[in-house]
Amino acid sequence: MRILNLGNCIKNGNYKLHSQFKSVHNYTSDQEFVSLVTTEVGNGPNNIVLNNFPITAEPNLTVSQSTISVGNTALVINQTKPQTEENILITDTSTLTIAIEILTEKISKIISPKSLGFLLFPDNEIYFQSTFEKAMLHHVKEAIHYKSWEDLPAISKSMNGVGFGLTPSGDDFNCGVLYALNYLNTLKNYDLSGVIKKCYTNSIGNNLISNTFLKFAYLNRYYENFYNLLKALEENNKTDISYYTYRIVGSGHTSGSDMLTGFILTMRYA
Repeated sequence: MRILNLGNCIKNGNYKLHSQFKSVHNYTSDQEFVSLVTTEVGNGPNNIVLNNFPITAEPNLTVSQSTISVGNTALVINQTKPQTEENILITDTSTLTIAIEILTEKISKIISPKSLGFLLFPDNEIYFQSTFEKAMLHHVKEAIHYKSWEDLPAISKSMNGVGFGLTPSGDDFNCGVLYALNYLNTLKNYDLSGVIKKCYTNSIGNNLISNTFLKFAYLNRYYENFYNLLKALEENNKTDISYYTYRIVGSGHTSGSDMLTGFILTMRYA
């Protein structure tokens, strides 16, 4: 077992197992959150990518200056790959509009049925059948009202913690909103930093995993698949757009679909 990539936002310390899935083992220490992941999940600010992912999660993980210990196995840290500075943003408004519509078309074929994707594809409302699901559907439809930039913090607050799953759908949606606002903040000739900060503050709750993803979305720190999707959009590479959309939608029960829904809706509004 060898470290292929080490996220550059991981702090030294002792971590305990939080949750485990086929491709991800999550560890926590106080308010810090670290994930052991497969190459399919890929790089991220708090990810440790392994070449030979363990089937069974160890109960403890220790991060030091020179090693990462997974149970009794010490892995040497021999490199930290910095986040790329390559430009992935589309600066031309008409080209960006077309790119977002291409992404919308690609996601329409694979979006998780019980995600917030019904905001993009209303026909998906039929998948919400239980009393809880219908109540969530109604709440979300009432919450989403894009009229001005100043509406976005209120939307983020209304979406905080909404839904079910390890990370609630509303939290994942808010991650997409934050990524979109950061994207737009580099393109607009006025400052969106105040709106971004309010959206982030209104999104934080008691879910440590959600809070971690929200923090990195606020800081505009990308995970590998989302970075590669933005790059594919900038290059108008439809094959890669399809591939990375599929990879993102496949992460979590509805998490990837919810995040992309928030991203697309915010970009469309702008």
